[in-house]
Amino acid sequence: MRLPALVLSALLAAGAAVPALASSAGRVDVLHAFRKQIPFLRRHTTVPVLLPSTLPFAGKVPKLYATGFANRNEWGLELAGAPSCGEANACFLASFDGRRGGKLPGRVNLRLAGGQPAFYKGITCGASCSPASLWFLYRGVLYSWQHKDPPKNAKSVLARLAAKAIAVGPR
Repeated sequence: MRLPALVLSALLAAGAAVPALASSAGRVDVLHAFRKQIPFLRRHTTVPVLLPSTLPFAGKVPKLYATGFANRNEWGLELAGAPSCGEANACFLASFDGRRGGKLPGRVNLRLAGGQPAFYKGITCGASCSPASLWFLYRGVLYSWQHKDPPKNAKSVLARLAAKAIAVGPR
């Protein structure tokens, strides 16, 4: 049974999980994973959606569940290893967010290939581990990308992916 478009939009807005498949072990086709959420974002936000085409993982990629939300001034997408994850540490895998305005959460410690200022924070662990995170500013928008299982050279990989996303433009 197919859901009417209005019901599907409401589910996507509420963050309902939609299963997505990894394109191959160790790498996710991001555009395919978010194929249902991206059109929703285009209709509900004025913030450009910058995403990498693919996302490498250090280990094997599990079955993915993609969710997203959008409003006029921000959007967010999440990949999880379980439905209805809600960014819980146990099932969170990656996220991509864009918000008009905003500032980097720390001092610039990286410049992307186009010169855009960025802040990178690697994985840190205490009682639980926080993901590798990259924030960058582009045309008045603060983008935030988080990745729980990045390859060893995560800083350069995420910076390269962000520069490519900027070069390709909004999805």
